[in-house]
Amino acid sequence: MALTYIQFKSFDDFIRLITFSPAPFIEHVELDGHNVYFFQISGFGERVLYYMELDKKIEEKYVVYNRFRDSVSFNSKLGSDGQSIHIPILEVARTNIFPEYPPK
Repeated sequence: MALTYIQFKSFDDFIRLITFSPAPFIEHVELDGHNVYFFQISGFGERVLYYMELDKKIEEKYVVYNRFRDSVSFNSKLGSDGQSIHIPILEVARTNIFPEYPPK
């Protein structure tokens, strides 16, 4: 199965894409001092890995996307606001999804 990497310039755009997933979540791993946040989609013999590198680690447990205000924030607790999607950040200890970082 082929693996395609797509790096986003904007964290907000990265989050907007993830909100269209039926099960939105973000995985985080630190690779050689880089905080890498990624999301995978598989289908039709191909896997696409969308990722974003941030200077600082997000300390909160959720990225909160408000669909009506088109705004991104962070929270440590799961909320019940009907206008917002709470996207969990899953901490990854190790992965081989990036055979080299940054991918070429």
